[in-house]
Amino acid sequence: MAEAPSGQKSAVRWLSPGEVRARWEPQAARLCLSICGGEEILDARAAMAFPVTAPDTFVDLCDAKGESVGMLRSLAELDAESRRAIRAALEARYLIPKVLRVLELSELGPFVLRWRLQTDRGERTIHTESPREAVRYQTPDHLRLTDLAGNHYDFPSIAGLDPDSRKLLSSVL
Repeated sequence: MAEAPSGQKSAVRWLSPGEVRARWEPQAARLCLSICGGEEILDARAAMAFPVTAPDTFVDLCDAKGESVGMLRSLAELDAESRRAIRAALEARYLIPKVLRVLELSELGPFVLRWRLQTDRGERTIHTESPREAVRYQTPDHLRLTDLAGNHYDFPSIAGLDPDSRKLLSSVL
């Protein structure tokens, strides 16, 4: 176990980006890891500690039994192939639809909005609380929307949306 700053034992094994190599096997939807150049995990899992507020930070890597093999502070410093592999595993796990267009947006009542969205997984009609409660900015151009059932919808690039979608979105943000 890793040493905590206070000298106590920590339950978290922190992995540096240089210790981790990952590859994604799309045919098997399988993440394979190599830790410290030796420890091989052929059916690994990746889980986000903060999927809504900080999806690319604090990613737990686990073996097939769900036992943690270590935590990454950020995906940003991994080599490009490992970063793509872990993101693919996270996408397979969380299945968060990406919003392609906002087709309709209306207010149903005080603090309840109805959204009709075109996503990469088809058209969805969802209901949310006010944008203050339902919208979380990942970056100034990337937001995540949470509906009343707790489902998440990803807007990877507001600037990349069509003009009509941006106009509807700007009416509530």
